[in-house]
Amino acid sequence: MTLLAKRLRLVRTRQGLSQEQLGNRTASTKHLISQVEQGRCGLTNPRLFSAAQALGVSVDYLFGLADDPTPSHQLARELTAAATRIRDLEDQQAQAGVTDDGDFIGVAPIAPAAGSGAFVEDERIIGGLKFRRDWLRKLGLNARDCCILRVMGESMEPTLVDGATILVNLARQRRRVGRIYVVRTEDGLIVKRAGKGPAGAWQLVSDNPDKQTWPTRPWPPDAPMIGEVKWTARTLP
Repeated sequence: MTLLAKRLRLVRTRQGLSQEQLGNRTASTKHLISQVEQGRCGLTNPRLFSAAQALGVSVDYLFGLADDPTPSHQLARELTAAATRIRDLEDQQAQAGVTDDGDFIGVAPIAPAAGSGAFVEDERIIGGLKFRRDWLRKLGLNARDCCILRVMGESMEPTLVDGATILVNLARQRRRVGRIYVVRTEDGLIVKRAGKGPAGAWQLVSDNPDKQTWPTRPWPPDAPMIGEVKWTARTLP
């Protein structure tokens, strides 16, 4: 099955649309949408653009060229707004006479699941937390390449408790055994520790000792890494 087929079906079902409804919105038929979702055919460019617009995602996301489903024009607006909010925070601090010895890292209203996965509809930056520059430099982190998220679920306890705040290095895309990562799967965002099986295949490992509830599972080959978790009230090695 193609990535287009998987993502088209995933987004359509998440939004509660039937194949017939999506077909009506793209000048297609239920049969054609069904064929596309089974990987038996594709969509012409006009219908592909119509499908992306009807589903509120980018064409690049449907084709697998991007992992963020947000349309580019919306991303541009959100990045501009986020930069403005960060500058406002810095201006407020300067006006208050506070010594500027840190950098703001954006806070997003995303809750990657320490469990089965959380589907993310909203990936905006809603504020910022300030971290000391010397601490960021010590870990080789650039504030512009990081994001603050909140963990949901119990599979990574006791390391990451339900509701914990984490700092994710979005620039770290190289997997290393034992490190904790945010990964985008078909079920949504999850937080897991990277491991390897006896045959050397990558695995997604839960820290929770209850392995019956939180078993180790394969790292899907089409599940991209979002970034590495570097902090949650303490620095992770």
